[in-house]
Amino acid sequence: MLRTLSLLLCSLFLGAQSSLEWNFEKDDFSRDASFWSTNTHRIQLNDFSFFGFSAYSFQETELQIEIRFLSQSEWTEWQAFNKQAHDELITDRQVWVSKLISQEVEAWQLRLKEKPRSPLTLRLFIAHQPSASKLKTHAPSFNLESNNCSCPQPSYCDRTCWCPNNDCPPPSSYSPTVPTHLIVHHSAGANSSNNFAGVVAYYWDLHVNTNGWSDIGYNWLIDPNGVVYEGRGSGTIGAHFSCLNSGTTGICIIGDYRNSQPSSASLIALSDLLLYESCLNGISPADTSIHQSSQLVLRHISGHRDANTATVGCPSGTVCPGQVLYNKLDSIASAINQDACLLSRPETAFFSGQHFYPVPSKNYIRSESSEPISNCVIIDSQGRVFPLPKINANQWDLRKFGAGIYSLHYEINGSRYQQTISIL
Repeated sequence: MLRTLSLLLCSLFLGAQSSLEWNFEKDDFSRDASFWSTNTHRIQLNDFSFFGFSAYSFQETELQIEIRFLSQSEWTEWQAFNKQAHDELITDRQVWVSKLISQEVEAWQLRLKEKPRSPLTLRLFIAHQPSASKLKTHAPSFNLESNNCSCPQPSYCDRTCWCPNNDCPPPSSYSPTVPTHLIVHHSAGANSSNNFAGVVAYYWDLHVNTNGWSDIGYNWLIDPNGVVYEGRGSGTIGAHFSCLNSGTTGICIIGDYRNSQPSSASLIALSDLLLYESCLNGISPADTSIHQSSQLVLRHISGHRDANTATVGCPSGTVCPGQVLYNKLDSIASAINQDACLLSRPETAFFSGQHFYPVPSKNYIRSESSEPISNCVIIDSQGRVFPLPKINANQWDLRKFGAGIYSLHYEINGSRYQQTISIL
């Protein structure tokens, strides 16, 4: 007899979304020809905009997972889950994700190519139709002038907007970073939806409850309508760049752009957001420099795939942000590099000479500049920012810092500079 699980979702849909979880032991899968399958699980999905399945397991060997649905009394074809890459240095699990489904279903079945060796957790996220009033974006409330940035921050949908019931909480604290590079992504799905706020909430649920991360991986997201969504926000370390996240801001365009063109609205919003982040962080959009965490020389506006050649971190050979979107990054960088609001800000100069000596250094570093140097901070390979203690007018103390490569940021006569130093 088939075991069934019935869910009356009208009782579950008290909020904007719901998530359910099934835990399967090895013996819950029975042999069926060349596959290992679960029993049929009956569900009743109605009054929703979409749902999506994900799964994770702590076993080390690879699994191939497929799912099918009973819809209008007929079974769909088997659909393969996509394997997800690691980030945030959480490597204790394998993670799989199905594509989003918008049709009504009556039941589902899961099957594997081989019997699992460890328990498997299957998760279901269901998104309600949103209230239109909750999708209104708003302008930032803080003072842009305090950041010495004249480029306006785009209006955005914050966490209370895309998760109105506050059941997508942020972590208790974020790790700060000073971005030197802006990384563009695509989500590899959801090119169209009537509920993009729900899609963002789904990504949060996937990243936190399936992947085991502390929060949604991106700093910002943009939907095809040009709406900007707040993820981790500016100046915080995300989970998006192959475990090499310090010194970056991650911006995800929702959709799959391997072969499809991104919408004009999303590209305009991307340009506006890149312009603001460049201004906020003193980044010259069209230039290149070394990215400290990856030790790669990268364009200041790069794609996720640009980490593929790193010999550290967890590069996965990704094609993100898709070839079509990736091909547009250089022209976007060139265009915003000439924006008047960016040109009015003092630039950070990646100084070709040396203001500080000796390099490499050990206990101290000194400057022979005839002009006063101020606001010295040192950034380590994890993106952590520390004030650089001053010994006297021309010397700074390095004794609290361990051996390694660091980025030194400072100001001379209102202009900002950066110099890479090594400490023995």
